[in-house]
Amino acid sequence: MVFLLFLVAADVTFAILMLLTHLGVLHSWRAALGGAFFWMGKGILFRGSFLSVLDFIAGLYFILVMFGVHSSLVYVFLAIMLYKFTISLILRG
Repeated sequence: MVFLLFLVAADVTFAILMLLTHLGVLHSWRAALGGAFFWMGKGILFRGSFLSVLDFIAGLYFILVMFGVHSSLVYVFLAIMLYKFTISLILRG
């Protein structure tokens, strides 16, 4: 259960980093690549569910954000990661 909370907390952390990169506040390519590889690896490791596919797509989009692509998808991925965080906290209790 602790491992699940760690993964979800990392999801939210990287979603916030993606938002900060999108807004131009954060310029660290190492954090962006770390978040992208985390999501893509998690998407491959836990394949078979729709949320894992979304993790993989979020990783690909994070790489695009790092290269300057800006769209409203960043807010969609942020909402998905916050949804996963909220659901995992509710189901834990």
